[in-house]
Amino acid sequence: MTEIYDLETDVVVVGYGGAGATAAISAHDSGASVILLEKMPWLGGNTGVAGGNMTFPKDPEKFGEYLKTLCFGTTEPEIIDTFMQGLMKNQDWLREIGAELRKFTIPPASCSTIIPDVTFPAVLGKQDISVYCVKESDVATLSCGGGRLMQVLQNAVEHRDIKVMLSSPAKELIQNEKREIVGVIAESGGKEISIKAKKGVIMTCGGFENNEYLRRDNLFPKIMFFSGNPGNTGDGIKMVQKVGAATWHMGTYLARAGLKVPEYEATFSPDFVTPGFIWVDKHGRRFTNESNVDVHLYGDLLGEFDNERFEYPLIPFYAIFDEETRRSGPVCWLLSGPNVVVYNYKWSLDNSEEIKKGWIIRGKSISELAKQISIDESILENTMATYNENCKNGRDPDFNRPKEMLKPIERPPYYAMQVWPSLINTQGGPRRDKESRVLDPDGNPIPRLYAVGEFGSIWGFKYQTSTNISENLVFGRIAGRNAATSPPVES
Repeated sequence: MTEIYDLETDVVVVGYGGAGATAAISAHDSGASVILLEKMPWLGGNTGVAGGNMTFPKDPEKFGEYLKTLCFGTTEPEIIDTFMQGLMKNQDWLREIGAELRKFTIPPASCSTIIPDVTFPAVLGKQDISVYCVKESDVATLSCGGGRLMQVLQNAVEHRDIKVMLSSPAKELIQNEKREIVGVIAESGGKEISIKAKKGVIMTCGGFENNEYLRRDNLFPKIMFFSGNPGNTGDGIKMVQKVGAATWHMGTYLARAGLKVPEYEATFSPDFVTPGFIWVDKHGRRFTNESNVDVHLYGDLLGEFDNERFEYPLIPFYAIFDEETRRSGPVCWLLSGPNVVVYNYKWSLDNSEEIKKGWIIRGKSISELAKQISIDESILENTMATYNENCKNGRDPDFNRPKEMLKPIERPPYYAMQVWPSLINTQGGPRRDKESRVLDPDGNPIPRLYAVGEFGSIWGFKYQTSTNISENLVFGRIAGRNAATSPPVES
């Protein structure tokens, strides 16, 4: 145990995203001094690049039963009950820290981004809910709802006596002979520092989307990229395992479709403003109703494995479109995502720059396009002919794409964009209880250690839209309050 510390505080929060900011605010407002560590040079985590949607059920009891069904026994019912109790207080708490809320609406003109209010609507217990986000204002002008939420949280942190340390990754937890977590080893300013936490450490350091080993070892399909915060490399998992934590929900994740380009770690998210596009597998055949896939569930859609060919036939797949669609507007989402918010990349309005970069492939004919993407020409030509005939007949007998979404693709040149399953986030990490306490393999709390957010999320099987950020707020407040009100560790 380290006895001489570089810094000392009541509570150390590891990770400055939505969960970390909430926990830090809660700990401070419960009377504790707080140090907030962030690995990256910028704050926000996945919250800062997310849609920023939050759920508010009209019937919390029925919605709670619905969520328990989605968890499929992977999360204790009392944790969901605690979540529901906190969920009903989220709006009031957000308003207390200065947020103005509005009902969430799907971005206009989107033909390939489906964000339902309720996922899996056929499951018993589903209930009407409201999905809301932080309203645009002079204080928070970002078009990304998560960015606006993060701005509100950042303002609240800055109005409190909370020490923030960016570019300061946590490396190791300090544990005493009683198994209590009493501090953190971090790196800051090019040197290793030790921070004493007299009351507790709250881990909010996100998932492992950008850790290829953990992805391949825990997730299916085995081939995925990521679309979130590049700093989410699962560092905290090893830290908590070293002090005896159990892990849970390591195979649960959310994935969207993503365009991966060499210039960026994270992917861009395809999003067509006109229905003049189709998706084909790596052999040139359509495989789904392209206009009706939940943005969170692409892992389920694309995870089919062909044991005879020993391949994922849908990884990668290709978005195919024509000149009219190319000129209609950007074919990737502009409203959120790390490449817009973090890297400040501005997608060209007519996609011309991305064609020059080679991100979008062009062919004078379908045959030429097929050659460039290594697809059998006759198969792709037949797929296009069948689809265009369906458009003229106003009916899609193969995948039931709605009549209003059937637009022919027949104006050359033609274009293809290679698309992969791309992680929005992972849910796995340390197992925790309803008090946000990290548990050991026997289910006992590790004293003075808490976890919040995607770092061991409560969602262990299927994910209900707009609940990750809601979870950040609920359990961030719980962890902050519990850590702050703990008696100081004995010297």
